[in-house]
Amino acid sequence: MNKIIKITVMAAIASAVSTFANIGAVVAAEALPVAVIAVIDSRMVRFNSAAGKDIQSQLDKIRARFQAEIAEQENILKEEETTLKSQRSILPKESYDAKVLDFQNKVRTVRSEVQIKNKQLEVALGNAQNELQRALKPILQKILKEHKATMIMDVSLVIEKASGLDVTTKVIEALDQVLPNIKVELPAVK
Repeated sequence: MNKIIKITVMAAIASAVSTFANIGAVVAAEALPVAVIAVIDSRMVRFNSAAGKDIQSQLDKIRARFQAEIAEQENILKEEETTLKSQRSILPKESYDAKVLDFQNKVRTVRSEVQIKNKQLEVALGNAQNELQRALKPILQKILKEHKATMIMDVSLVIEKASGLDVTTKVIEALDQVLPNIKVELPAVK
């Protein structure tokens, strides 16, 4: 008899837990809105919008300027290295060693300048992309309302989709109206 009471009590507890779990699932399902998803190709927005093209153009010019400056410094160092090698046999050891040390310091300085310039480019690009993202936020919110969508997903996250979900072109057109260009500014060297 004791065994039957235990089984009956356990069955009642299992039934109650199951009922509460079902109630929780129903409440959760009722609380969530129906998902209406729009899709955007954020990479295309970055590269095909007027602001994105402007950023890329400015960065290309800055990179070209940096590369020219670095190439000039490398040529000077190569000439100095050639001169230094030719003086090895004619200079006293102490004098030659001092010149080698000075040359190595110049090489380190140029390497440091290259790292600083790369960091400046990285920060400038990040700042410009952040400005682009700030301009995109209200545009994306407007698209959500216009399409009665509950979310916008990047196309890179989508495996399959039905036609008519992509809003990339609308986003680019709206962004071009609001932000046709962005000033890419190099941060100060610290």
